[in-house]
Amino acid sequence: MQETSNKGLLVGIVVISALIFGGLVWAIVSAPPSTPPSSGSITFDDSADPFIGPEDATTVVHLYSDFQCPACRASEGSVNYAIEKYKDKVKFVWKDFPLMTIHPNARIAANAGRCAQDQGKFWEMKIKLYEGQLNWEGGRDPSADFEAYAAQLGLDADQFATCLSSKAGDAKVMASYQEGVKNSVDRTPTVFIGDERRFGMTPAEWDQALANRP
Repeated sequence: MQETSNKGLLVGIVVISALIFGGLVWAIVSAPPSTPPSSGSITFDDSADPFIGPEDATTVVHLYSDFQCPACRASEGSVNYAIEKYKDKVKFVWKDFPLMTIHPNARIAANAGRCAQDQGKFWEMKIKLYEGQLNWEGGRDPSADFEAYAAQLGLDADQFATCLSSKAGDAKVMASYQEGVKNSVDRTPTVFIGDERRFGMTPAEWDQALANRP
């Protein structure tokens, strides 16, 4: 009888914890912006950032994200849905926005993404980083995890390891971060469709935003 009671208590704790986590993710994604930017103050420099889609697309989507952010990981399915469905006509540009005060491994993860970018595999690495987030987020130094992902993607191991240890991509990461600050980004994920700021979007919301654009 006591064992059954303990099992019930354990199940209850797990369910409540899941609900609390889900509520926190939803709160981060759906909370209203604190300082909405005016359209005239929004500018982007995409020269160093990875993108997918036509280079000269009429519609450009900027994705400000953090590889250690739970809300970003939760939004990954919807983002990948939008990219796969609209990449023939929409340009999707990645923007690093590591929330370094609360996500201590976000900056090095962003560097891993940029090192993969150097070898033409940024978008594949993005998927790996989010899929493995729960494994590397709490580590003191997650470099070994990132090097393992690089190997799985067939990247040059020595080139990737040197890039990561030397923080060769850090200037790009921080330039992207500073641009986000200037554009009033205050959480992740933040999405700009043109100069319209949005947050975590469902597949239906992506369709509504992009289906009728040229």
